[in-house]
Amino acid sequence: MTRHVWVLLAWSSEYGAATTPVGVLGLDLLDAAEVFVEWVPRIYEPATLWRQRIAGTSADEIAINMGIWENSPVAPAARVESLSDGGLAEAVQRQVDDLLASG
Repeated sequence: MTRHVWVLLAWSSEYGAATTPVGVLGLDLLDAAEVFVEWVPRIYEPATLWRQRIAGTSADEIAINMGIWENSPVAPAARVESLSDGGLAEAVQRQVDDLLASG
Protein backbone atom coordinates (compact mmCIF):
# COMPACT_ATOMS: atom_id res chain seq x y z
CA MET A 1 0.00 0.00 0.00
CA THR A 2 1.36 3.40 -0.88
CA ARG A 3 -0.65 6.60 -0.57
CA HIS A 4 -4.43 6.51 -0.25
CA VAL A 5 -6.91 9.30 0.37
CA TRP A 6 -10.49 8.81 1.57
CA VAL A 7 -13.42 11.17 2.04
CA LEU A 8 -14.98 10.23 5.38
CA LEU A 9 -18.77 10.13 5.28
CA ALA A 10 -21.43 10.26 7.98
CA TRP A 11 -25.12 9.41 8.07
CA SER A 12 -27.57 12.03 6.82
CA SER A 13 -31.04 11.66 8.32
CA GLU A 14 -32.28 14.04 5.61
CA TYR A 15 -31.27 11.64 2.82
CA GLY A 16 -31.40 8.36 4.74
CA ALA A 17 -27.87 7.45 3.69
CA ALA A 18 -24.23 8.21 4.51
CA THR A 19 -23.83 11.28 2.31
CA THR A 20 -22.36 13.93 4.63
CA PRO A 21 -18.60 14.47 4.13
CA VAL A 22 -17.06 15.06 7.56
CA GLY A 23 -13.35 14.82 6.83
CA VAL A 24 -10.55 13.54 4.65
CA LEU A 25 -8.04 10.92 5.74
CA GLY A 26 -4.72 10.33 4.03
CA LEU A 27 -2.57 7.29 4.65
CA ASP A 28 0.95 6.61 3.43
CA LEU A 29 2.81 3.48 4.49
CA LEU A 30 5.56 3.52 1.85
CA ASP A 31 8.45 4.55 4.14
CA ALA A 32 7.47 5.55 7.66
CA ALA A 33 3.80 5.08 8.41
CA GLU A 34 2.04 8.42 8.15
CA VAL A 35 -1.59 9.39 8.60
CA PHE A 36 -3.13 12.82 8.20
CA VAL A 37 -6.75 13.83 8.88
CA GLU A 38 -8.43 17.12 8.12
CA TRP A 39 -11.99 17.69 9.36
CA VAL A 40 -14.67 19.58 7.45
CA PRO A 41 -15.37 22.79 9.42
CA ARG A 42 -18.65 23.15 11.32
CA ILE A 43 -19.59 19.49 11.03
CA TYR A 44 -18.57 18.21 14.44
CA GLU A 45 -21.35 15.94 15.73
CA PRO A 46 -21.78 13.84 12.56
CA ALA A 47 -18.01 13.21 12.62
CA THR A 48 -18.08 11.67 16.11
CA LEU A 49 -17.90 8.04 14.94
CA TRP A 50 -14.92 8.78 12.70
CA ARG A 51 -13.17 10.74 15.45
CA GLN A 52 -13.64 7.78 17.81
CA ARG A 53 -12.37 5.29 15.23
CA ILE A 54 -9.21 7.28 14.54
CA ALA A 55 -8.36 8.55 18.05
CA GLY A 56 -5.32 6.78 19.42
CA THR A 57 -5.11 4.46 16.41
CA SER A 58 -1.73 3.96 14.71
CA ALA A 59 -1.26 4.35 10.96
CA ASP A 60 -0.75 0.58 10.67
CA GLU A 61 -4.03 -0.12 12.51
CA ILE A 62 -5.86 2.43 10.37
CA ALA A 63 -4.54 0.73 7.23
CA ILE A 64 -5.94 -2.60 8.42
CA ASN A 65 -9.26 -1.15 9.57
CA MET A 66 -9.97 1.02 6.52
CA GLY A 67 -10.89 -2.09 4.56
CA ILE A 68 -13.73 -2.62 7.01
CA TRP A 69 -14.58 1.01 7.71
CA GLU A 70 -14.82 2.09 4.08
CA ASN A 71 -17.71 -0.36 3.59
CA SER A 72 -19.65 0.57 6.73
CA PRO A 73 -23.31 1.34 5.93
CA VAL A 74 -23.52 4.12 8.56
CA ALA A 75 -20.12 5.84 8.27
CA PRO A 76 -18.24 4.66 5.17
CA ALA A 77 -15.30 6.21 3.38
CA ALA A 78 -14.97 6.91 -0.33
CA ARG A 79 -11.50 6.37 -1.75
CA VAL A 80 -10.50 9.21 -4.06
CA GLU A 81 -7.56 10.03 -6.29
CA SER A 82 -5.02 12.31 -4.67
CA LEU A 83 -5.31 15.90 -5.93
CA SER A 84 -1.65 16.58 -5.19
CA ASP A 85 1.71 15.01 -5.89
CA GLY A 86 3.13 16.86 -2.89
CA GLY A 87 3.15 15.71 0.71
CA LEU A 88 0.36 13.77 2.36
CA ALA A 89 -0.90 16.78 4.34
CA GLU A 90 -1.11 18.84 1.15
CA ALA A 91 -3.05 16.09 -0.64
CA VAL A 92 -5.57 15.87 2.21
CA GLN A 93 -5.94 19.65 2.50
CA ARG A 94 -6.54 20.00 -1.24
CA GLN A 95 -9.25 17.35 -1.06
CA VAL A 96 -10.96 19.23 1.79
CA ASP A 97 -10.72 22.45 -0.24
CA ASP A 98 -12.33 20.64 -3.17
CA LEU A 99 -15.16 19.41 -0.93
CA LEU A 100 -15.78 22.88 0.46
CA ALA A 101 -15.77 24.44 -3.02
CA SER A 102 -18.31 21.92 -4.31
CA GLY A 103 -20.63 22.14 -1.30
